[in-house]
Amino acid sequence: MLFHRSVGKNIGYAKENALPWEIENVAKAANIYEFIESLPEKYNTIVGERGVKLSGGQRQRIAIVCAILKNAPILV
Repeated sequence: MLFHRSVGKNIGYAKENALPWEIENVAKAANIYEFIESLPEKYNTIVGERGVKLSGGQRQRIAIVCAILKNAPILV
């Protein structure tokens, strides 16, 4: 679930002390890095409540980034 926060803050909930290079590497692995870099404010872009400003696929990719960052044992 995404909150009315920036892309970076939403990803940051997955791993509190994640370093910027860690987030970028995982974003590349989830194929969302280029999209985030194309946003006007990059990782500071507000996604809206529940990510309404993003497509369904973009929301899923951000969820994948979060799951990878927190080493989730299972992805559904």
